[in-house]
This record gives sequence, structure tokens and C-alpha cells, in this order.
Amino acid sequence: MTQQYGRVCTLTVGDPKGEALDLSELHIRFGIINGDVQTPKTANIRVYNLAPETAKRVRKEFTQVVLQAGYQGAVGVIFSGQIKQVRIGRENATDTYIDILAADGDVAYNQAKISKTLAAGWTPTDWRNAALEAMAPYGVTAGQMAPLPDIRSPRALVMYGMARDALRALCETYGMTWSIVLGQLQMLPVDGVLQGAAIELTSETGLIGLPQQTIDGIMAKCLINPLIRPGCQVRINNDSIQEAAISTNVTYVDTRPTKDTDGFYKVWAVAINGDTRGTEWYMDMVCTGVDGTLPIGAAFTNLRGIYGS
Repeated sequence: MTQQYGRVCTLTVGDPKGEALDLSELHIRFGIINGDVQTPKTANIRVYNLAPETAKRVRKEFTQVVLQAGYQGAVGVIFSGQIKQVRIGRENATDTYIDILAADGDVAYNQAKISKTLAAGWTPTDWRNAALEAMAPYGVTAGQMAPLPDIRSPRALVMYGMARDALRALCETYGMTWSIVLGQLQMLPVDGVLQGAAIELTSETGLIGLPQQTIDGIMAKCLINPLIRPGCQVRINNDSIQEAAISTNVTYVDTRPTKDTDGFYKVWAVAINGDTRGTEWYMDMVCTGVDGTLPIGAAFTNLRGIYGS
């Protein structure tokens, strides 16, 4: 994306039968949390001043929501998922709203179960495929998944329980992470990135302010770019990254994330906030150097660095 001109936002709610309602012309505010941390991507979307009957219809009839955003010539889906709750309220004396809470892959995450035995000779790929097979009835398909070791087990494996737990155990065993993004299961090595060229982040391509080195990662802010998502690779000029200070009052191991030699960074988490009639139209992200180091701790995996949770 070389220029940012003319914001674009489309919002559609629909049902499994294909019936849909376009709410794009209304005032829309949204906040999306997306991280490569094995939990569903979530969205909070507020739509203002719907007709009362339309608001009731959204709450009663529709189960899916698709949100696209960006700029003219560079628009893409930034969220697609299942509606979990619709709340109808009033912000002030003149403005009403509906709040749509939705999650990407939430049904598969909470309901997909495995009850299967893998015969002797199974491989880690068979393990992953069993979990994906359990999630398939809930709309999850295969996305980018890195190769697993070609190791054959001499014993059978009984799999019983939640598919998410099977994926978590698999990733812990082989040093990987998994997530559901736009209905697709993606699995990457901890130090791996999604396929595709790195996205250049400069002041000319949407970078806001100066990235900051923190104990939880390299924090950066940019204008909404639908190509940026967890697992992708961005390129940042290292000279623009403000280094974190250390304390001389205590003795501790320096766990500040190192910079990548060539400025390539893996995006671990993204928070997107937008307002079609306001000033917000930003993405906050936490990154680590592709050839850098960073201990993965609770504060990092819970995304506290950018979400304040």
C-alpha cells in the first residue's frame, strides 16, 4: 500500500442461507483484537442509529459478520466471524446503537472435539490433520501450515478431547504456534512467518510516530492495512526504533527484544481501531525481529503490551 487516501469500510451481517444486510452507509466504530496466541480473534463493532426494526432483525436473524476496511485501492477483510451477542442501546438523547460482539473460529474453538485413534506409524502431520478434521464441520479450513517432522510413532495414539487442546499440545511439542484467521487454521514455527513479501512500514506507507522497543516486543502503530495480520512480516528502519532503557537499581537478565539485522520483524499481535466518522483509523502491533530473540512470557502471549489487559 503506497498511499492512504479515501477511507473505505464495509460491514455486512448475514445468515448461513446466504441472506445478508449491508450496514456500510451507517456510522460504524470497531475494535478488533487478533494475536497468534491460540485464542479466537474477536471484534466489537458499534453501528449507530439503525431503524428499530432493523436493529431487532440483526439481533434475531443474523449469525455472521464480515468487516472490510482500508483505503481506496487497498481494501480487504479485517474480520470475518460468528456473532456472539447483539446489544441494543442508546448513547445519548439522540443517538441509538447496536453493539455486535463476534469471534473468528469461536465455535470450532469451543465445540470441536476429537474422538479418534491413530494407528501405529502415525506422524505429527496425522495428529494435526485429526484436529483440523474435527474443526472442519464448524467452518475451519486449512491455511498456511508449516511442515512438521516426518517422525513415525511405533505405538497407536488415542485422541479424545477438545481439538484446541490437541493443537496446543502439538505446538508445544514442536515449537510452533497456531491460530484461526479468517476461518483458516494457520500453524507456524515460533520463529517462522507467513509466505509473501515483507510489508514496508515507513511514514509514506502509513507508519505513525516512532516504533518503541519494550520488554514485550517492538511496538509500532500504522494506518489500517488489511495485509498486516499476525504471522506476517514487516520491514521497519531500525534507526527509527526507540530503544528501551534498563535500570541500574536491580540486577536482572536483560530480556529486551533484539532488533533484526536487516529490519525484518514478525507481527505477533494486532489491535485495530476505526471510526468511519471520527479520527481513529489505526493498527497497533507487537513485533519481534525475525533473527532476533525474545523470551515468550505471559505478558507477551496475553498481548498486554498493546491492549493494556
